[in-house]
Amino acid sequence: MKVCVIEDDSLVLLHLEEMLKRLGCQVLTAATVNEGLRIVEDWSPDAVLVDILMPDRDGLNFIMDTRHLRDSLRVIAMSGGGRLASSSILQMATGLGAHAALTKPITEEALRAALEG
Repeated sequence: MKVCVIEDDSLVLLHLEEMLKRLGCQVLTAATVNEGLRIVEDWSPDAVLVDILMPDRDGLNFIMDTRHLRDSLRVIAMSGGGRLASSSILQMATGLGAHAALTKPITEEALRAALEG
């Protein structure tokens, strides 16, 4: 499975990349939503993990943008909360079309379940 991870925290990004590789996934990473959109267009991943609270554009914008690009793309929203409550922002993400929503820190078991649907 090809997975793109969009996360601005480099330590979280590395941790997710390592977990995905242990699960047998090919992984490309992006530190911004715009980079992630380019990866989706050029690499055609099977799934994308996207952080909701990002510095350039938020993950909600990514979810809306990808619905127009590839409706079949599995999108997994993730959030650690930050300035907004995780549960409400993740509910918004699923309402916009995310297939799953995960609260950080993310376990390997939760990640596997979200990818498998």
